[in-house]
Amino acid sequence: MFGQQKEDINVTEKRSMYVGGSDVPVILGLSKYKTQFELAKEKAGIVKPEHISNPYIQFGNKMEPLIREYINALNNLNFHPDTFIDQDDMIRSNVDGIDDKNKILLEIKTHGTNPTPIIYEAQMQLYFYQTGCEYGWLAMYKRPTDFDLEFDSKNLIIKEIERDQEAIEKILDAIETFWIRVEYLKENPKMSERDYYTIGNDVNKIVARVERFELEMLEFKKKAKLLEEQQKAFRDELYKKMEEEDIKKIDTGDIIITRVLPTVRKSVDSTRLKTEEPSIYEKYLKESKVKGSIRIKESDSRGKN
Repeated sequence: MFGQQKEDINVTEKRSMYVGGSDVPVILGLSKYKTQFELAKEKAGIVKPEHISNPYIQFGNKMEPLIREYINALNNLNFHPDTFIDQDDMIRSNVDGIDDKNKILLEIKTHGTNPTPIIYEAQMQLYFYQTGCEYGWLAMYKRPTDFDLEFDSKNLIIKEIERDQEAIEKILDAIETFWIRVEYLKENPKMSERDYYTIGNDVNKIVARVERFELEMLEFKKKAKLLEEQQKAFRDELYKKMEEEDIKKIDTGDIIITRVLPTVRKSVDSTRLKTEEPSIYEKYLKESKVKGSIRIKESDSRGKN
């Protein structure tokens, strides 16, 4: 026999924070075991995910490393398990195998009489997206009726799967809609399944995208303000030193610093002009069309919860 299975905590750790490969068939409506609504309630923390362990799962866990090592030895490849995480889109891929040198994915499935390649391939498309691989191998191992753990190559079929960008876009769109629905479900845990599926139209998606971007910009602006204050302090200090030593220009090789002498800038005091000479002010007013827009500000309740 080949090597033994090692427990990988990446499979279950922080599951509610991400959408993984096994969630994709559920989100796409391909799973016969769970609905998207049921999965959303798990991700929202409304119900606790059921820990399922049965002889079929246990068999698959034990056979996976044996199958991977057989394929590696037969093809002189180096498939190894790995985890890829996208914090922004809340996606995580725990791949059964990836050969970094050749950029090939490996997905291993043990199955009974009727395998479901459409479900396996949907998972692989998510993995293609996260790993950047263009193709991969779907290794389907037929499970013996007696659950014999002795590896038998006659039970193994390998199918080559190519990256499908259209399928990937469909999956990513479905995941985006799913997370929007999860957020609404958190706010309204008693939401009906019918109401749940009405959420996620184009407006909901755009709002979610704008919200994420604006929150990132708020954090960026806070950091930028601190940097600007520090920049001003450094510049004021340098100007003072250059003035004291009568230095007009410094060339560091990367930047050129020039001391600009004090001057007087003139401008029209529009507030005073409007008060003291309203007719002249009105005479020189000009109209400009302003494009419609939206106004966004930080919510007063943000950070209080």
